[in-house]
Amino acid sequence: MKGHRFVVSGEPTIARNTVYATLENQGFTLTHMDDWSADAERGSSGASIMLGAFAGKKGRHVKLRVTCQTSPEGVVITLVQGTSGISGGIIGMDQASTLYADIYNTVGLTFQQAGVLISGGNL
Repeated sequence: MKGHRFVVSGEPTIARNTVYATLENQGFTLTHMDDWSADAERGSSGASIMLGAFAGKKGRHVKLRVTCQTSPEGVVITLVQGTSGISGGIIGMDQASTLYADIYNTVGLTFQQAGVLISGGNL
């Protein structure tokens, strides 16, 4: 299971809405699973399969499972990768890995700039 975990301070609802808005601003479509989790997808799985590595950064299909929960540490936001980019071979996997890293950096910077990021790291 690859992904990233953020621990932030503050109100859980605000943290959840912040990560959802950040992902939507990055072109993701959210499908809410319940009040505290959602699937976020961007790109075309068809284009990723048909074009392989040529799907590129914009067309590469990426999917994340987003979960939000409280803990004694703070609000825990977990982003778990739902795709690997394998349909594009080694180049596609590298593109997907870079995309995920960019997404994690963007979410982390959003929380950092809000002054609520406690910690963040890979799963």
